[in-house]
This record gives sequence, structure tokens and C-alpha cells, in this order.
Amino acid sequence: MTDWNQQQGDPHNSGLQRDLEGPSRVTEAWTVDLVGPPGSPVCDRDTVYVGTTRGNCYALDAETGRRRWVFETPTATDATPVVTRDRLYVGADDGTVVALDPATGEVEWEVELPADLESDLTLSDGRLYAGHTTGLSALEAETGAVLWTHETDSAVTGTPAVADGRDVDRSRSTGSPLSEPDETALLETDQLSGPDRRWAEERVFAGTADGTVFALEAETSDQLWTAPTGGAVTTGPTVAADRVYVADRAGTMLALDAATGQTWFTYEIQGGFTTSPTVLAAAETTFVGATDGYCHVTDTTVGRRKLRGWLFSRKGVELDGPVRSAPVVVGDVCCVGDASGSLYGIDVDDAEPIWHVALADAVSDTPAVASGRLFVGSDDDRLTCLEWETADPNR
Repeated sequence: MTDWNQQQGDPHNSGLQRDLEGPSRVTEAWTVDLVGPPGSPVCDRDTVYVGTTRGNCYALDAETGRRRWVFETPTATDATPVVTRDRLYVGADDGTVVALDPATGEVEWEVELPADLESDLTLSDGRLYAGHTTGLSALEAETGAVLWTHETDSAVTGTPAVADGRDVDRSRSTGSPLSEPDETALLETDQLSGPDRRWAEERVFAGTADGTVFALEAETSDQLWTAPTGGAVTTGPTVAADRVYVADRAGTMLALDAATGQTWFTYEIQGGFTTSPTVLAAAETTFVGATDGYCHVTDTTVGRRKLRGWLFSRKGVELDGPVRSAPVVVGDVCCVGDASGSLYGIDVDDAEPIWHVALADAVSDTPAVASGRLFVGSDDDRLTCLEWETADPNR
């Protein structure tokens, strides 16, 4: 089974599994009842892990849904956990982060954050990142020791994104930033290596409830840049190619230069965005959900609507209600759910729906992806496994 070990699959918050065979249609394999609506699940090898708004974290057999163990908590654990071969990291609303043995659920270490947890957890290069009401903290994944805390004026929301400028899959951007870089930004850009303006060190990108995006050096927490947004950042930034994409509740999506924080484009709607952007850099296409019930589809160069209608451009694919889950792309199919309980499979090439599943209640958060399987939570306290035929013998 392909690993989907943290929110949207990786530290970039990409939401992509393009090397898998996407579903042309899906069927229900199993459904399990939990205690409370689930958050976003994660999976590793043959196990799915998920927390709920009423507490507890569950380990379930990926093939059958059979419960393997439950870690009981007094507060909500619906923040997306992180799993590795050695540990499962679970965050609770009260600011507790716990490392568990993924096979047994036994506690290996426990730490208290400086304040209540507000974000999902992100893991990269041995560091675990957690946003809370007073800032962003980095923990040593091995021991739970707090390496640093970066204080902010308001809560760090959504999911932090982490990227190394040497490793990011980048396609050379066209055009130029909309805002003029200052002298400091120009100096930083000149010091970056190569024509692609790469940065050398690992960086963490995060957004806040008061409408700010910031970039820190991951090892030291030194602040590299900040950029304002139109409103509270919805579910965290997405790093793709040499840009950071972020959407806010006021209805503005920004594409920022990852090296300098300068604005490449803005895309605005009537209403608010409800998910982080999912970016297919090679296809120059971005999917992002909103309160208006659309999965908006834009290009990645200047932020224009990607789709064309008979007389005018269409803003995206209309669903049955406000979008509740960040779009995830499996092969050539974009999967996205809404508040009505509808889950759609959308062909990424022409942005047309190819299948639809009606769950009993609203899709609660972003699905997890495995080869031939999609794990989806809903507000009726259930986790559902949808499956499809695949040629992968190791499914």
C-alpha cells in the first residue's frame, strides 16, 4: 500500500499521487463507526490512522476496517496525525503531542506545546511542526524535545508546509511578480544559486488567523519573509515549483515567490476559500475549494480561470455544496468532497466529473490515498473506504 503519511500526503501539502492509477469509478469496500466525526486519515503499509473531534485515535486494518487499537484522549484529536515506520504522532486540541508505537498504540513520549493546538502536524527531516494559538513550534521527532518556537500575533492555522529548495520539483515560472521586490529581497534573490532562483536550506511556510503568510529557516526559525493575505489563512500553504500558494477565508488565493515572498498573482472570488490549493505544476493547473460550492480551476501562471464555457469562462466544477476537503489528485483524477456528502472524481485534463458518490453525511475532511483505495471521513462519525480496480499487484 502506498504511504500517505501526513496531511495531503507530504510536507509540501501537495495532495498528489500522480504515479498511481486513478479511479474511473469507485465502490464502497467498508465503513466503520467511530466516536465523533473524523479528521483527515493517514496510512502506512496496511494500517489507517485517524482521530476524531470527540477524542481518541484509531488504528484500522486498511483492507477490512477492523479495529486494531484505540488510543483514548479526553480532548479532540482531529488534527491530521503523522505516521512513520517507527512512530505515530498525534496532536490534541489542548496542545498535547504524543508519539505512539504504530503497531500497538503504546506511548513513547508526550510533550505539551506552549498553547492549544490549531494546525495539523507536519514532519520533515526529523522535525515535527505544530501550529498553536501563540505561534509555531518545531519538535525533535525522535524525543519530542522542543527545538524552537516562533511566536506570532495570532494563531497558526491549517497545515505548515516544508520544502528544501534543492529538492522541490520546479518548472521555470513565466512572467514576473506583481509587486516590486525591495532591496533586501533582491539581494537574497541574487545570492540564490542558478537561474531557477533556488534557496539552499529547508524552509517552513505557515499562515495565521490574522491574514499573514511567513517563511522560516527550518533549522533555526529565523524569519525570512512575511506576506499579507486578504483574510484568515484557510488550511495552510502549498509549495509547488518555486511558488507558495495560499488561499484565505476572504476569497483571495495568492501565488508567492517561495524565495522572496513577492506576489506573482492573486485570484479573487465572491465568498471564501475553504481548502488549500492543489497544484499540478506540469499541467499549469490549480484546484481549490470554496464556500460557493465550486472546486475552482485556475492556471498557475497568472491565476486566470482555466475552463471555457459557451460564452464565457467558468470558474470551476460545481459541486452540491460548500467544499469541505482539499482536492487530492490520484493519477489523472481529482477527488473532492463537499458539505452535502458528495464526493466527486474529476478528470484533471478537461475538469469534468467522471463519477460521484453520495455519503450519508458531509465529507468531514481531506481523504487519504492508497493504491486502489480512498479513505474518507464523514460527519456521521464514520470512516469509509472506497476502492477501485487497479493493475498494481501490491495493492
